Parts: sequence; structure tokens; C-alpha cells
Amino acid sequence: MVCTLRSVMKRSIFLEGGIEKLSFDYVPSKLPHREEFVEKMVNFLKVVIDQPCAISERILITGKSGTGKTVTAKRVGSVLKIIAEKRGVNLVYAHINCRTTPGKYGLVQRIIRKTAPVLPLRGYSSTELLHALWDYLNEHDIILLLTLDEIDYFIRSTGEDIVYELTRLTDEVKGVPQRINFIFIGRSQKFLNELSPSTLSKFRPQERFEFPPYVENQLIDILSQRVKEAFIENAVSEEILTFIARNTVKYGHGDARYALQLLLSSGLIAEREGCFFILPEHVREAQEKTDPKLRDEDVMVLPEEEKFLLLALARRLKGEREAVFLPLEAVEETYNVICEEYGRKPVGRVLLHALASDLEAAGIITLSEDFQMGLDGVKAEILEKFLVDLLRESEGRRHIDT
Repeated sequence: MVCTLRSVMKRSIFLEGGIEKLSFDYVPSKLPHREEFVEKMVNFLKVVIDQPCAISERILITGKSGTGKTVTAKRVGSVLKIIAEKRGVNLVYAHINCRTTPGKYGLVQRIIRKTAPVLPLRGYSSTELLHALWDYLNEHDIILLLTLDEIDYFIRSTGEDIVYELTRLTDEVKGVPQRINFIFIGRSQKFLNELSPSTLSKFRPQERFEFPPYVENQLIDILSQRVKEAFIENAVSEEILTFIARNTVKYGHGDARYALQLLLSSGLIAEREGCFFILPEHVREAQEKTDPKLRDEDVMVLPEEEKFLLLALARRLKGEREAVFLPLEAVEETYNVICEEYGRKPVGRVLLHALASDLEAAGIITLSEDFQMGLDGVKAEILEKFLVDLLRESEGRRHIDT
């Protein structure tokens, strides 16, 4: 298959608005493998709509980066807003990323801007602003669902005072409407152990959810959904989705953001080359640019026999751009040609198997279950050139020595 130039077709590999559908801020209508969490959180928080102001609810979501915490919270917020509108309840959802918020006062300002933008921000302390927010919510009969994302980072870098003050707003006076509800998001629950007893007593969530990393088949489902929304038909094959998902598990520890970044970068590279579909070589280049895993030194220290085999794999993959993996027999054909070019005697099939296994153990190549060879973290064309230059330099030194 040959890439078709867009200059002729006047089309893009992306649908209109497709690139935005691959961004971290986009919230799909369905969240593969997180819908169960969405349902549980919505059911838990519905009480703030069914019985407005009766109670202040608090949820804690924890999990590693890219496990769907942020997008799930946003999805919960949007679902609850729809329910609230149908019930005639004025629910406001505000999502604050605490990692990008400068200090206690900055956090309060961002909360005000999201929930009560008419309130003045200058000339008041953070405590005065919080009380002004409380009065504003009461005056306008608003129920606030506030998500504080990366709260553990904020507490460690800024302190726990603001958390205490925020949660105290709902606990300080009994018999008044409880208008603020919280979703806290952190990497782990360990930060709770660092809170003072007084803050922990105010902060303690009623429900906790731990999000596990995604596994390969789950990442394929996530990517498949985004592909339908972001790319033209047939632009991304099942093989490419599996390639990206496997790389994400191997290098990105199941981080869905890592997978989406690889998919977007691969698409942009294909677009740059005028292709209407993503090739494995585009994914390798995207991997190399966004999260390089193969260093020059890793290749330079390889024994000569392994360099020849690696060169054969790179050269063959450069010629067969649609291939993710190649049978050892096909690579061996090119390997024999390369050995002849350099005046070396090729090794036999058994030793070739051993060399391939050594390259995989060193993290240089990938072997499939049926022992086919593949590259993950470097573009085959670039690796081929590097190896040719390296071997040429080695040959030059060899002639000087003799």
C-alpha cells in the first residue's frame, strides 16, 4: 500500500474536529471500562439532587496517571448536571487542577472564577472569598460539586490549610443548607496519613474508589472509540491499535493518556507524509519523539553479530512499512545479504534465535509469541542509518588496525 498525497485528494486523515477528540480534556459520552465507576458515583451523589442541601457528600478517587480519574469525574459532573436540570435543581460542576494552581489564594481564585465569576477577587483574603462564595451559593440557590484534582500534590506543596477551610464551610454551622460537595482526586491514599487529625476529620470522604491501570484489551477499546470520533474511515487498522496498546502497557504502564498521545502523534506524522492511514513506522517515529526508549549507547555496545541482525530487521521493516512484526526467516534473508556486504560469515538459525532473544532481553527489539521480530521505540529508517554509520566507522578502524 502506498501513501496517497493530500495535495491531490484535498483531504485529511482526521475528521473535522478530530484532533480535539484525542485531547486529554475531551470527555466522551461513554468511558470504556470506567462506566461502572461513573454509575456508582452518580448513584452516590444523586442525593444532593434528590435532597438538595441536606448533606455534603465527599468522594475520593485514587490511581496512577492515565487511569481515567479526571475524565470519569468530569463525566460524573456532566451526568449529574443533566439530572439536576430535569429536576429543576441548579447544580454547578467545577473542576480544578490543583497541580497548575499557584498556592492557596490562587486556588480560591480559580474556584470563584468557575462558580461565582461576578464576585470581586481583589482586596479580600482567601477566607473572606470563601465566605463570599458561600453567601453567593445561598443567594442563588446553587448546589456546587467541586472536584479538586491532584489534591495530594497540592497538599504536599502548599499545605493543608485550604482543604481544612473548604471542608469546614460545610461543617462549621449546623442547620444551614449544605451546598458544597467534593470529589477529591489523588495518585494514592497515602497523603491522608500526612493530614493533621483536625483536617482529616473534616476531609474524610464517605466513598473511595481506586482506579487500576488499563490492560492491553481495555486500551484497544478506548483507542477504538476515539478512532471512530477522530479519524476518517480505515485510517487506523486493528493492528495499529494493538501496536499502540501493547507499547502503552510495555512503556507507559497502562496510561491511557500515553496511548492517546501516541495515537495523535502517529496521526500527525501520517498527515505530514500525506498518508490517509497510520503505518507502524509512524507509530515508531511517534514513540521516538514523545518517549524515546532506545539510546545510542544501547546500540553501540552490542556485539557485532547482534548489530548485523538488528540492521537486517531495520532494513526489512523500512521496506515493509505496513509490518509490525516480521518472521525470523524473512529477517534472516536480509541478514545473510548484510553479512555478505560486510564480508562476514552468517551464523546459523539456532544462534540467530539466541541473538534475537538477547536483543529482546536488552530491550532493543520485541518478539511476538510466535517469535516474530519487531521494533517499538525507534523509526526503522533512523535505526538503519545509525547502524550503517556505526558499522562503517568500525570497518574504518579495522582497516587502520590491519
